[in-house]
Parts: sequence; structure tokens; C-alpha cells
Amino acid sequence: MKPHISIITIGVDDLERAFGFYRALFDIGDDQIGAGEDHVAFFFDDQFSFVLFPRADIAQTAGKPEAIAGTPGFVLSHRAESAEAVDAILDRVLVAGGSVITPGTASEWGYSAYFEDSEGNVWEVMATPPAD
Repeated sequence: MKPHISIITIGVDDLERAFGFYRALFDIGDDQIGAGEDHVAFFFDDQFSFVLFPRADIAQTAGKPEAIAGTPGFVLSHRAESAEAVDAILDRVLVAGGSVITPGTASEWGYSAYFEDSEGNVWEVMATPPAD
């Protein structure tokens, strides 16, 4: 895997408050902001996004029972070329001594998986369909 960090997701305790802060901080248009029930994404270009996500949900993604001390406050995301490439990276993670938290899963926006490195840091590996 040649890391291509395309998304940084940080854990927040108050999504609305964090959105207000980053909205005021970033020089970004409304058309570059996407929001869902559980997240807000700032799209800076085709290559990089900054996402706010509830800390408790990151804990769940990381396989932790709750957002306790030591729960990662961020997730590094690597954009792979395809679902097959995501799965190939997971194979390499296992060989290297990491662990798969969530196997590759298809969703409405693409395909993703989560793994933990040897030190407990959480990564997302994802692939999105090519733009038409």
C-alpha cells in the first residue's frame, strides 16, 4: 500500500458545535459541505476531505465498547482504486501483524473496511466508484 491520505476524520463530542467552529474556520463554500445524520464532511477538492464524526461512533468503529481514554480521536482513510484493492490491502495488513476490525463492506457510496495497525491506530481503506 502506498498511503494516500484522502480523508481525515476526527472524533467530536458535539457535532453541531464542531461544525460551527470548522465552518467559521475554513474558507469553503456551502456547496463543498456535505452532512448526514451522523457526520459533516468538508470537501476541499477531489483528493481531500475533512470529516467530523461523533467520538462514540469512532469508538464503536475501532471495536472499543465506549469512548474511553485511549479511544482514537481520528481515523486515517486511504482511498484505494477498487474493492479488490481494498481486500488486497487487508490481506497485507494481516500478514504484517495488524488486525481487521471491519471487513470490506459495500455501501451506497462505495466499499470500505477498517483495520488496526500493530499499535492500535485505526485506518479506513475505501474505494468509491469512478465519477461518470
